[in-house]
Amino acid sequence: MRHTALAITAIGFILAGATGTGWAQQTAQPAGDVAAGKKVAEICASCHGLQGMSKAPGIPHLSGQHAPYLLKGLEIYTKGERNARTMHNTAELLSEEDKANVAAYYASLKPFSEIPHGTGAPLPVDEDPFAAVREATADCEGCHGENGNADIPGTPSLAGQHVTYLIDALKSYQDGLRKDEDMQAFVEGLGSADIEDMAYYYAAMAPKRAEPPAEGDAFAGRAVTAPCTGCHADDGNNKDPKTPRLAGLDAEYLAVAVEAYRIGDRDHDVMREAVSALRENEIKDMAAYYASKEPKALPIRKPLTIGEWAARCNRCHGPAGRSTDSRFPILAGQDETYLSKTLRQYHGGDRSNPAMQAMSFLMAESDIEKLAAYYARQPAE
Repeated sequence: MRHTALAITAIGFILAGATGTGWAQQTAQPAGDVAAGKKVAEICASCHGLQGMSKAPGIPHLSGQHAPYLLKGLEIYTKGERNARTMHNTAELLSEEDKANVAAYYASLKPFSEIPHGTGAPLPVDEDPFAAVREATADCEGCHGENGNADIPGTPSLAGQHVTYLIDALKSYQDGLRKDEDMQAFVEGLGSADIEDMAYYYAAMAPKRAEPPAEGDAFAGRAVTAPCTGCHADDGNNKDPKTPRLAGLDAEYLAVAVEAYRIGDRDHDVMREAVSALRENEIKDMAAYYASKEPKALPIRKPLTIGEWAARCNRCHGPAGRSTDSRFPILAGQDETYLSKTLRQYHGGDRSNPAMQAMSFLMAESDIEKLAAYYARQPAE
């Protein structure tokens, strides 16, 4: 339910441009004594630096950040609304005056967005979002075909399969739950972001129906598949993200997979029970039936480029993340590890902010990594 609500909110923010929260709007700076704040900042200096430039990955720069934003953050940490024990313990020790003063002090410094600190080469903003994954999946084409549409008998097509199912399948090879030496070797070095990108890429591709099989009676197979419709749908184009779509898959592959479930080579109690009584000819008929059905493309949006993501973020955070609105933090030149960590927290609901949760909800892991790098590597101005 949370994901559904966030998805609807996210679409609203993306299409409407987060109306009413534009970066040009201003709020009053809180009163604070800069000189007194510098004394308080000595408590913060071990992590954030006395000049507000942190040296440890994952610790945000504070130099020149907006005072209202800093003050609000301290209040959130004081209440324990963010899971950060060190910050909570430190903020609890500060009086309201101390908080206002230290926020004013760090805000008075030269913004970190204007301080050169070797953040790396800028990222291309208009690069094809699938460019890296196309290169990574080049070796897959030998078996699974161009864009995931296999033309080798006995090999499954990947195009149009559900993202969640593909992720689970790839991880099953990594964990050794699926037995295939070639696949296990291929996925051995893949990280979570790699697997997610591959799954999304293949899910977004338009599926094609396999060649008609030489064996099996598709008409007879319809009756055999009657018990399967609850999970796989009548035509094999099911909507359950954890269940594979069977429409248009190669019949030889389907027959081998069903037999593997029947004899226990594939460990799945529900599938084993469903096919345990099938005879060889019924398995071939079932495979022929699903192979004859037209696979339908999934309603998956085209991934955004980093430039397109940044354009949405900039509506609140200012051009290139150089916010002039004291409600929204400066992002340009911020620590890359901190930015990616924070986006993941919003994405996973660990940080409570409806606008940020909605915006980050639609981001893939690779979007988060690239967007963090994009803002962190903005040149000093």
